[in-house]
Amino acid sequence: MESNCPLGGIDRKAIGFNRFLSSVYDMAEKKQQADRAVKDLNKKMCGFTPATLEHIRKHNPDLAVLIKDMDKIVVEDGALDKKTKRLIALACVAVRMCEDCIYPQAKVAKNYGATKAEILEALQVAVLTGGVPTWSVAKKGITKLFEEWDEDKATCPKK
Repeated sequence: MESNCPLGGIDRKAIGFNRFLSSVYDMAEKKQQADRAVKDLNKKMCGFTPATLEHIRKHNPDLAVLIKDMDKIVVEDGALDKKTKRLIALACVAVRMCEDCIYPQAKVAKNYGATKAEILEALQVAVLTGGVPTWSVAKKGITKLFEEWDEDKATCPKK
């Protein structure tokens, strides 16, 4: 039986279904990669995963994997130790006026061994470079962290 199909007798429905299956497999693989990436970051941040990162993992798995790859610079010691890098990141997010970013950056800095005084000094640098509104942006996140800190003194063990 001769086919008029331009694909030489190949069933187009089968091709479409195979593409669909491949797409489903790719999505599942991306989700697994994102899950592994966020789990690894959670471990490197001493058991803390920012809510924004969880949201990205769920809704944009490729971005979660990219963030893990980019975040290596701040979750590993280099010329600067990771605590200092997180304190710099804290000052940066304050100057960028990212209220939702303050608590996660400060929490991870604490987990890496930063003291309350070091966190406050990083924010003082932010106020110097970004103005007093940076303090207004930071106050809720810092208050939340310091209240937790007073309740629970556990930090990530230094290696």
